[in-house]
Amino acid sequence: MAEEKTSCVLRLFGAPQGQLAGAVGQFAPQWKTQAQWKSRGGETLLALQAASPSGLKKAAQSLQAQFEADLYGAGDTSLAAAVVNALETHDRLLVCSDAAAGALLEARLETVPGAEKVFDFGALSYAHPKAGPQIEKRARARFKAEEPDAVRLALARAQAARRVVGSELAAGCAERGSEKVLVLSSKKGCWLRTVPSSDNAALWLLDMIRRAACDYPQAEGTGFLPARKAAQNGPAPEVGTNAAKPGNPRRKHHRGRWLLVLLLLAVLGAAVWYQYAMGGDWAKLAQLPRRIQTQGLDALKNFWQAYQPKPGTELI
Repeated sequence: MAEEKTSCVLRLFGAPQGQLAGAVGQFAPQWKTQAQWKSRGGETLLALQAASPSGLKKAAQSLQAQFEADLYGAGDTSLAAAVVNALETHDRLLVCSDAAAGALLEARLETVPGAEKVFDFGALSYAHPKAGPQIEKRARARFKAEEPDAVRLALARAQAARRVVGSELAAGCAERGSEKVLVLSSKKGCWLRTVPSSDNAALWLLDMIRRAACDYPQAEGTGFLPARKAAQNGPAPEVGTNAAKPGNPRRKHHRGRWLLVLLLLAVLGAAVWYQYAMGGDWAKLAQLPRRIQTQGLDALKNFWQAYQPKPGTELI
């Protein structure tokens, strides 16, 4: 019988340090679990040690529940392997739209078993003799005669590559001074993240891909452009607050308007029915809208009880 473990190492990427310390501080005393962690760039290795296997399991489950999007593996799992697993599990194909993104990803993914099933290594995208020029042509056609800035061009290339190849995700990269702007295009829009050239841009791009494939929220500091805005020309977008699953703030207003319209139609229908079918009094009915506004739906019940034209009829 295999010996149950009382220690393990969890791997996270993009986890806020303050939140991690708070989560560890909330471990139940009966778990008798200690935690130590070390971060480098966006990656954090967290070592757990418990007095019993059950305490270790509960502590690990607690962290997984709080950091589901940040936790990518355990033990020796690499971020590249986690990306390949996420793409394969969710049936996503990833391509690179330019050589800069290819340089970041290809070297890290080429040694991962099964990577060729979910990543084209340029064979179908930017490095392909036919697909590459087609991607570039589509990207630059958006800007007509003007010369776009590097970020806007990388954004256009990523969108074009996804459509030319027919992939779910397309990665791009643009140099901007001492920074790299990472781009990830999907059907619903594009994520962008600015990373200092001194940082490991490849790991940040891999993490963006993993989160997008799993439909997780992106790490704090990653911006999002909905597809409609990403397709528009204009100045280079700035990276802002993450919105991995952008909502539509107008839906609430639309819902309220429809409810108002339905209420008005109901009142109008009641008026016609009351006047012509039941022989009601228009003067009394004219007071109803004002009463509804002040008293709510109770005004309808009071109106019916006071003015119902025929005994035995009911308000439905």
